[in-house]
Amino acid sequence: MTRRPFPLADLVPPALKPYLLDFHWDVGLLHSLELPTVELHVSELAHHLDLPFWAYAGRPFQVTPRQVAADPARYADQWARTLAADLRHSLDVVRRPDQRITVLDGVHRLLRAELEGHWSVSVRILAWEELDRIAVRGAGHRA
Repeated sequence: MTRRPFPLADLVPPALKPYLLDFHWDVGLLHSLELPTVELHVSELAHHLDLPFWAYAGRPFQVTPRQVAADPARYADQWARTLAADLRHSLDVVRRPDQRITVLDGVHRLLRAELEGHWSVSVRILAWEELDRIAVRGAGHRA
């Protein structure tokens, strides 16, 4: 069976295409994996905060984390999620073949870490070759 395509692919803005995976993946599968954990400088991941990852007014890919931080009253839902983000949990990232790191899960935690002036964050690194371990296959079935 092949990987299911990313369900919102037609809505992804060009700025996000180099960051989002092109297939449907399961965050529960990701969290269940035993992965190596390292500390990375917040500055190494901070460019993610300028990308429109987050939904607004029921539409995906509308607002960047830094826009949320600049206007928390307007983006109250995403701001609340940021304030509730638990920095005791590592971010989940994937290391791409070109060695770039892409955040898979944890952008709210990354924003909170930056806002609180943290120098580093804990990250769990999924190797690019291991992506099949989080892929959703077929018609909604996990791998």
